[in-house]
Amino acid sequence: MQINTTSIMDKDMVEKESDESSKTSVHIGINKFINWLNSNGYYSYDQYDFWSTTYGIKAKSLYYKNKVLGAPFVAPIFLSEIFFPKFRKAFVTKKRFPIADAHFILAYLNLFQLTSKQDYLLEAEKIAENLLKSSVPGFSGNCWGYHFNWMTTRWLWNSQIPLITTTGYCFEAFLKLYDITSNKKYLDIAHSVFLFTLNDLIDTPIEKNVSSGSYSPIDNSHLVNANAYRSFVLVEGSKRFDNKEALKKANLNLNFILKSQNPDGSWKYATNDERDNFVDNFHTCFVLKNLYKANCILKDERISEAIRKGFNFYKKNLLDNDRRPLPFAKLSRLNIVKRELYDYAEGISLCLLLQFNDPDTKKIMRGMVEDVINLYQNENGSFITRINIFNIPNKIPYLRWPQAQLFFALTNYLKN
Repeated sequence: MQINTTSIMDKDMVEKESDESSKTSVHIGINKFINWLNSNGYYSYDQYDFWSTTYGIKAKSLYYKNKVLGAPFVAPIFLSEIFFPKFRKAFVTKKRFPIADAHFILAYLNLFQLTSKQDYLLEAEKIAENLLKSSVPGFSGNCWGYHFNWMTTRWLWNSQIPLITTTGYCFEAFLKLYDITSNKKYLDIAHSVFLFTLNDLIDTPIEKNVSSGSYSPIDNSHLVNANAYRSFVLVEGSKRFDNKEALKKANLNLNFILKSQNPDGSWKYATNDERDNFVDNFHTCFVLKNLYKANCILKDERISEAIRKGFNFYKKNLLDNDRRPLPFAKLSRLNIVKRELYDYAEGISLCLLLQFNDPDTKKIMRGMVEDVINLYQNENGSFITRINIFNIPNKIPYLRWPQAQLFFALTNYLKN
């Protein structure tokens, strides 16, 4: 009988060597990105630049009302995004985005924890000072939104309306600053963000013990990822600040998320608008990540089961045969994207959270990391934004989408 001489120990050694090689590549990639970021600064163009112009808003509004009439007006923007993305420089200026700053803070704090180099901590604190200054005034606590106007299927969102999907990351950033520095001012800021999340978002009852938390203080939308962000902030805040009311509201929103999960494990983006009934990659990651983080505190088996079902759907429907991210599992409108690097960033971070809960996460994660470093990092250190359906890469480095998220994901990978 022929004996296989590759022992389990040999396989473990190969695995460890592969891990070390991967970490070395990531370390080099992160250093290249930081060098680029140092020269670029924290202002950038954005994925929504064309759509946030007066023409873009009107064209999109018409398209949402009547696709046939609106198609000729949105077509130039779609074509510009595909073939001439650099044209945006003629219409808009670079902006600084709170959601990017929050991710940069978290990434630099990861590097500080890895290396103990004070420069990383000082950079995180410097970014935090700017982030605090950009908070939207007039609410129960600190909160953040976008610095542009944008049209959705529901209405026009004006600049500076605070959004839970941005504010949630800012909460994490200030909380982590406090955990690392023990500086109470950061805990006070996090508490302020928690109060906004608790008091200023609107709860819409669905049925007994189920309510949907709003995306902002001015709407009553039923967006699953918004409820996931809010649930995490409220659960974490209820523990940190001993607030039972927050836990009660969080459970109502969590029940909404569980009720909204489809039998196959997926979640639609919105449950009350057929125009937003798509199922996509990074919003699925948002929901799963926030459910996991909330359930680290709650330890609710119902939530654990929802995560298992959701991640199984993700593996089967939002990854291709090579375990690379697919942008959509279900479409509700035209898609021009073949590869979205935001999907890579969120997939890496999600797999890191679930790595001890699912045996597939390590291979999925490693493949994504290798793609990001070997296929999608530009020579200057920034990352490609996306590949469109014509295999044309968009190399403009938008910090809000997905440069900051990729930087954070890669530092997470090294740390964990």
